[in-house]
Amino acid sequence: MTPGGGRVYLVGFMGAGKSTVGRALGARLGVPFVDLDEAFETLSGLTIRCAFEERGEAWFREREAELLRGTEALPGAVVALGGGTFTFPENRAVVQRAGRSLFLDVPFDVIAARLGAKAADRPLFRSVEEARALYDARLASYRLCDGILSLQGDEGVDAVVERIVGALNVPGAG
Repeated sequence: MTPGGGRVYLVGFMGAGKSTVGRALGARLGVPFVDLDEAFETLSGLTIRCAFEERGEAWFREREAELLRGTEALPGAVVALGGGTFTFPENRAVVQRAGRSLFLDVPFDVIAARLGAKAADRPLFRSVEEARALYDARLASYRLCDGILSLQGDEGVDAVVERIVGALNVPGAG
Protein backbone atom coordinates (compact mmCIF):
# COMPACT_ATOMS: atom_id res chain seq x y z
CA MET A 1 0.00 0.00 0.00
CA THR A 2 1.19 3.49 -0.68
CA PRO A 3 1.65 5.77 2.33
CA GLY A 4 -1.70 6.85 3.70
CA GLY A 5 -3.47 4.84 0.98
CA GLY A 6 -2.55 7.51 -1.56
CA ARG A 7 -1.11 7.51 -5.00
CA VAL A 8 2.44 7.55 -6.30
CA TYR A 9 3.01 9.45 -9.54
CA LEU A 10 6.09 8.54 -11.58
CA VAL A 11 7.50 11.47 -13.52
CA GLY A 12 10.24 11.60 -16.13
CA PHE A 13 11.15 11.91 -19.76
CA MET A 14 9.98 9.42 -22.38
CA GLY A 15 12.02 6.25 -22.07
CA ALA A 16 12.93 6.83 -18.41
CA GLY A 17 11.21 3.58 -17.40
CA LYS A 18 8.05 4.97 -15.80
CA SER A 19 5.79 2.27 -17.25
CA THR A 20 8.13 -0.64 -16.60
CA VAL A 21 8.94 0.44 -13.06
CA GLY A 22 5.35 1.50 -12.40
CA ARG A 23 3.92 -1.93 -13.24
CA ALA A 24 6.40 -3.63 -10.93
CA LEU A 25 5.90 -1.04 -8.18
CA GLY A 26 2.11 -1.40 -8.32
CA ALA A 27 2.48 -5.18 -7.99
CA ARG A 28 4.95 -4.78 -5.11
CA LEU A 29 2.62 -2.38 -3.25
CA GLY A 30 -0.54 -4.31 -4.10
CA VAL A 31 -2.23 -1.36 -5.80
CA PRO A 32 -3.44 -0.78 -9.36
CA PHE A 33 -1.06 0.59 -11.96
CA VAL A 34 -2.24 3.26 -14.39
CA ASP A 35 -0.20 4.37 -17.38
CA LEU A 36 -1.70 7.67 -18.56
CA ASP A 37 -0.42 7.19 -22.12
CA GLU A 38 -1.89 3.68 -22.34
CA ALA A 39 -5.17 4.86 -20.77
CA PHE A 40 -5.39 7.65 -23.34
CA GLU A 41 -4.82 5.27 -26.25
CA THR A 42 -7.34 2.74 -24.92
CA LEU A 43 -10.08 5.27 -24.23
CA SER A 44 -9.59 7.44 -27.32
CA GLY A 45 -8.80 4.69 -29.80
CA LEU A 46 -5.92 6.85 -31.05
CA THR A 47 -2.20 6.45 -30.66
CA ILE A 48 -0.56 9.46 -29.09
CA ARG A 49 1.28 10.15 -32.35
CA CYS A 50 -2.03 10.05 -34.25
CA ALA A 51 -3.69 12.33 -31.67
CA PHE A 52 -0.90 14.89 -32.07
CA GLU A 53 -1.09 14.72 -35.86
CA GLU A 54 -4.88 14.69 -36.25
CA ARG A 55 -6.13 16.69 -33.26
CA GLY A 56 -3.09 18.65 -32.10
CA GLU A 57 -1.08 18.76 -28.92
CA ALA A 58 -3.55 21.07 -27.12
CA TRP A 59 -6.40 18.59 -27.64
CA PHE A 60 -4.20 15.74 -26.40
CA ARG A 61 -3.11 17.71 -23.32
CA GLU A 62 -6.74 18.43 -22.40
CA ARG A 63 -7.60 14.70 -22.55
CA GLU A 64 -4.44 13.87 -20.61
CA ALA A 65 -5.38 16.33 -17.85
CA GLU A 66 -8.86 14.78 -17.63
CA LEU A 67 -7.34 11.33 -17.21
CA LEU A 68 -4.97 12.63 -14.56
CA ARG A 69 -7.82 14.18 -12.58
CA GLY A 70 -9.59 10.83 -12.77
CA THR A 71 -6.77 9.17 -10.85
CA GLU A 72 -7.79 11.13 -7.76
CA ALA A 73 -10.78 8.78 -7.41
CA LEU A 74 -8.50 5.76 -6.97
CA PRO A 75 -7.95 4.89 -3.29
CA GLY A 76 -4.38 3.88 -4.03
CA ALA A 77 -2.42 3.51 -7.24
CA VAL A 78 0.88 3.89 -9.01
CA VAL A 79 0.47 6.25 -11.96
CA ALA A 80 3.00 6.67 -14.77
CA LEU A 81 2.60 10.15 -16.20
CA GLY A 82 3.32 11.04 -19.80
CA GLY A 83 6.65 12.78 -20.31
CA GLY A 84 5.03 16.21 -20.57
CA THR A 85 2.21 15.85 -18.04
CA PHE A 86 4.07 17.24 -15.03
CA THR A 87 5.31 20.29 -16.94
CA PHE A 88 1.87 21.93 -16.70
CA PRO A 89 1.16 23.74 -13.40
CA GLU A 90 -2.47 22.57 -13.26
CA ASN A 91 -1.31 18.95 -13.56
CA ARG A 92 1.32 19.44 -10.88
CA ALA A 93 -1.43 20.79 -8.61
CA VAL A 94 -3.48 17.63 -9.16
CA VAL A 95 -0.50 15.42 -8.37
CA GLN A 96 0.42 17.44 -5.26
CA ARG A 97 -3.15 17.18 -4.02
CA ALA A 98 -3.57 13.50 -4.84
CA GLY A 99 -0.32 11.83 -3.88
CA ARG A 100 3.44 11.84 -4.03
CA SER A 101 5.51 12.51 -7.12
CA LEU A 102 8.80 10.83 -7.91
CA PHE A 103 11.11 11.88 -10.74
CA LEU A 104 12.95 8.97 -12.37
CA ASP A 105 16.10 10.88 -13.24
CA VAL A 106 17.82 8.96 -16.03
CA PRO A 107 20.64 10.51 -18.09
CA PHE A 108 19.55 11.63 -21.54
CA ASP A 109 22.12 9.46 -23.32
CA VAL A 110 20.60 6.36 -21.68
CA ILE A 111 17.10 7.45 -22.70
CA ALA A 112 18.17 8.07 -26.31
CA ALA A 113 19.78 4.63 -26.47
CA ARG A 114 16.66 2.99 -24.99
CA LEU A 115 14.34 4.65 -27.47
CA GLY A 116 16.48 3.79 -30.48
CA ALA A 117 14.22 2.50 -33.24
CA LYS A 118 11.08 3.17 -31.16
CA ALA A 119 11.74 6.92 -31.30
CA ALA A 120 9.61 7.14 -34.44
CA ASP A 121 6.55 6.26 -32.32
CA ARG A 122 7.11 9.29 -30.08
CA PRO A 123 5.47 12.44 -31.45
CA LEU A 124 7.94 14.78 -29.75
CA PHE A 125 11.09 12.80 -30.64
CA ARG A 126 11.84 14.15 -34.10
CA SER A 127 15.60 14.10 -33.70
CA VAL A 128 18.08 13.46 -30.92
CA GLU A 129 18.94 17.17 -30.86
CA GLU A 130 15.30 18.26 -30.52
CA ALA A 131 14.65 15.58 -27.91
CA ARG A 132 17.69 16.74 -25.93
CA ALA A 133 16.41 20.33 -25.99
CA LEU A 134 12.98 19.15 -24.80
CA TYR A 135 14.59 17.04 -22.05
CA ASP A 136 16.62 20.03 -20.88
CA ALA A 137 13.54 22.27 -20.95
CA ARG A 138 11.51 19.82 -18.85
CA LEU A 139 14.13 19.18 -16.17
CA ALA A 140 13.16 22.20 -14.07
CA SER A 141 9.56 20.94 -13.86
CA TYR A 142 10.63 17.38 -13.14
CA ARG A 143 12.81 18.61 -10.28
CA LEU A 144 9.69 20.00 -8.56
CA CYS A 145 8.71 16.43 -7.65
CA ASP A 146 8.44 15.35 -4.02
CA GLY A 147 11.36 13.00 -4.58
CA ILE A 148 14.11 12.42 -7.13
CA LEU A 149 15.49 8.97 -7.83
CA SER A 150 18.80 9.25 -9.68
CA LEU A 151 19.33 6.25 -11.94
CA GLN A 152 22.14 5.28 -14.28
CA GLY A 153 19.96 3.09 -16.46
CA ASP A 154 21.68 -0.20 -15.70
CA GLU A 155 19.75 -1.00 -12.52
CA GLY A 156 17.33 -3.91 -12.59
CA VAL A 157 13.62 -3.15 -12.26
CA ASP A 158 13.36 -4.98 -8.92
CA ALA A 159 16.26 -2.97 -7.49
CA VAL A 160 14.64 0.30 -8.59
CA VAL A 161 11.31 -0.77 -7.08
CA GLU A 162 12.96 -1.58 -3.74
CA ARG A 163 14.68 1.81 -3.73
CA ILE A 164 11.31 3.48 -4.30
CA VAL A 165 9.61 1.41 -1.61
CA GLY A 166 12.36 2.40 0.81
CA ALA A 167 12.05 6.06 -0.15
CA LEU A 168 8.28 5.92 0.41
CA ASN A 169 8.86 4.54 3.91
CA VAL A 170 6.38 1.72 3.35
CA PRO A 171 5.98 -0.40 6.52
CA GLY A 172 7.62 -3.78 6.14
CA ALA A 173 9.89 -2.59 3.34
CA GLY A 174 13.49 -3.61 3.20
